[in-house]
Amino acid sequence: MISIKWFVVYYLIGLATLAVVADQVPPISITEKTQIDPELYNKAVNHARSLPSSEGQQLIQQLMEGNIDALYNIAQSLNQNDDRLTSVKLWHALADGPAAHVLSAAALGFSYYEVDKEQALKYFVQASEGNGEDSGPHQPSLFNAGRLFLELNDPSSALAYIRSCASCWKEYPKFCAGLTTTCKEAYNTLSNQIISETTSPPGIQDAADMFLYSSLDDFPSTKEFKLYDKGMQQLQQYAEQEDKKKGVSHLLKSQKELTQLQSKAKDKLSELQKYLLGIILTRIEVLLNTDAHDEL
Repeated sequence: MISIKWFVVYYLIGLATLAVVADQVPPISITEKTQIDPELYNKAVNHARSLPSSEGQQLIQQLMEGNIDALYNIAQSLNQNDDRLTSVKLWHALADGPAAHVLSAAALGFSYYEVDKEQALKYFVQASEGNGEDSGPHQPSLFNAGRLFLELNDPSSALAYIRSCASCWKEYPKFCAGLTTTCKEAYNTLSNQIISETTSPPGIQDAADMFLYSSLDDFPSTKEFKLYDKGMQQLQQYAEQEDKKKGVSHLLKSQKELTQLQSKAKDKLSELQKYLLGIILTRIEVLLNTDAHDEL
């Protein structure tokens, strides 16, 4: 498994002071978008009232208008004022409810990072996806999801998310700009460390999973992808063959397709793709030359 020491980009989405109206139920427009109960809502309102007058009044007005971003801002203020339990409850109400509030999901990712990495990953992944047609991916969460996947020994998913972080600006320039350079550097660092085999090299399954995420140049394109896809299909058919000796024909077909890809696209493949393709072809050669024809 690949285990690489990662720098953590703590891209805290504006942890500024914020806040919330009491002894009343939340507006219908808020209850339709969240899973918040009146008691929790009133805690938020009371906190808003405790803030400097202009700030608190603005947040209360936003709440009355059904603005759920005000609840997110209040949760941030509570968190900074050491009421972390209430802040996390508010973020859960926003992230887990129909609103699927992106910044709240990202905040939960940071909140759980030290105590429950699986839970942190869940919310970073959720935040990274945005929340509908009018939003794009959340670039900091793409990066942090990739970092966490790597910590949890899933280099293929790590590479995929960091690649998305580095390239999402092409489709979503409005949402992806600030971390593009950082993500490209992280992607190149991870690629180089995989190639240099600073720890154990990836197995054939990891190599196959990573291949399509192993270039920032959107390669392979349609023509070359067909060769790769055919090669992978033949490998899969070999893996599903109970009698491995009878599955040799699948190995030979896979070897043919992937060798063609290696030859015809040598100037287009990234260095990481060349490395991963080499791992796959070497493993196929080993299987072809062993009497037992072991499992992939």
